Amino acid sequence: MFKLFRISQLAKNVHNSRSIKIISRFFLSPAYQCNEVWENRLNQPLFQKMNLDEFYHELDMNFQKTKFMSSIDVDVFVNGINNDVFDDEMLDLVHKLRLTSETSNSLPSLSYAVVKTLLNNGKENDLHTVLDDRLNYGIFLDTHMTNILLDHFWLKGDYVSGARIASHLMLQEDPEHPISHSLSLLHCYNCLLNKGEWSFPPGPEEPEEEVKVRVKYIRNEYDDQHFDLRDCKKIIGKTLMYLTKAKNDSLSVSFYILGASLFGSNDKAEQKLEESVKNNLPLIKEILDLLPEDSELKAKLEKVKLSSCDLNSLLKSKVEEAIQTCSETDIASQCKLFSEWDQKRLDLLHEKEEEFKRIERLKKVEALKEELKIKETKLWFFENEEKIELEIEEKEELKANEAKDSLFFKEKPKEVAEEYIPPHVRK
Repeated sequence: MFKLFRISQLAKNVHNSRSIKIISRFFLSPAYQCNEVWENRLNQPLFQKMNLDEFYHELDMNFQKTKFMSSIDVDVFVNGINNDVFDDEMLDLVHKLRLTSETSNSLPSLSYAVVKTLLNNGKENDLHTVLDDRLNYGIFLDTHMTNILLDHFWLKGDYVSGARIASHLMLQEDPEHPISHSLSLLHCYNCLLNKGEWSFPPGPEEPEEEVKVRVKYIRNEYDDQHFDLRDCKKIIGKTLMYLTKAKNDSLSVSFYILGASLFGSNDKAEQKLEESVKNNLPLIKEILDLLPEDSELKAKLEKVKLSSCDLNSLLKSKVEEAIQTCSETDIASQCKLFSEWDQKRLDLLHEKEEEFKRIERLKKVEALKEELKIKETKLWFFENEEKIELEIEEKEELKANEAKDSLFFKEKPKEVAEEYIPPHVRK
């Protein structure tokens, strides 16, 4: 009995130690995600009455006929999803919206809802695919969702995914937010420390046989070194440069030198290195140890004053400071934003309903005018008989002229002489 008690007590202690470990790695509080306020949107009558299956087929059929997709309809469908059944349909509608001019009217709640749905349903690979394929989906991260994703991947220990999310700050050139930037540095450092890499989907395979296609012009190959980047080391390097470009402390300068070296901007890295030597600014050894093996900067580190520290602990403390400073403000502003999105959606639906009613009224007026015109023609036929006959003659004459023109412009078949003998073909 005593042994059983000791075993159960040990198991309980192990469970508690694991839970403490997980909690210590979790930076953002559950309140930061604002899940309760976000779920309140489903209590609106609009979403309670909606049948997602029927709504999807209606939108899809309408797109097949008209090649048009309404941004507000897609937003309503995406925000109405509360399970993992309609993930494929959601991405299909978002892609079709991207093919129309209505994509410019997409609401901010659309991107947030797509990312939130894929994250809650555990579709992390699909999430990265959608975020990287901006041309076909047009989904972009905002600050609040970026922080949630960075914290989520830190909890899982997935530093590669965290670095990929951090790269979107650089690609979108988002304004500086302390939580986003501190978490991004933490992920990028651990991704490089653990030699993490990721790859992009391969391009279309070239056909085995040579296929010649007539084109108006050939576009020269161009790499903008930004959206066209496909080397993960260069992406992380440019992200580090972006995150630390406006700061001059030891941590930021060390990361900037590492980022410039990874990106291939050796001139900028050397310039920062020389400035640190001139200002007698110590650099962090643990960061510069991650420089590429073939980097020319390694030979110049002898002139630099180096200091050592527990870098992960330092970066974590930066994250905790940022959370203490910005967390409450972020929660309040995001809850307010959710309410604004709900109100904006209702206002646009009301405008759409009024526009639909106006079009229906105009159709009824046009049909009534046509009916009255027919009645007027019948009632005043004998008084306007000559005028009606002239109109009929003019229409018939116009049709005859159009028929003549079509015959005139019609290509005549080439006449071939009956006595024509083709020449004998010789080698």
